[in-house]
Amino acid sequence: MKTWQLVARTTTAGAISAVRPGGRVIQVGLGRNEATISTAELVLKAVTLRGARGGRVQDLETVLDLIAKGDLAIHTSEIGFDDIPDAIERLTTGDVVGRLVAVLD
Repeated sequence: MKTWQLVARTTTAGAISAVRPGGRVIQVGLGRNEATISTAELVLKAVTLRGARGGRVQDLETVLDLIAKGDLAIHTSEIGFDDIPDAIERLTTGDVVGRLVAVLD
């Protein structure tokens, strides 16, 4: 099983564990079609679990602002434009951690 498949399998459960009692977990997108969660933790902590297909432009602006301020860090790896075909293959096989950013040489 690929790393991304293992992460996708545990992300929702981890989010439910991490959120405060009465908190909310928003599942954005589909890493997998199914997830295994602790229903006891969901119920006892009174967590709201909600699905979403994507974000709004305002959400993206907020995230980019947090990154610019240094309040949010994401793992990125720079690649050249000639490396894009190989990068797409790496994404397909789950061999990428974080995000790939193509830069002009």
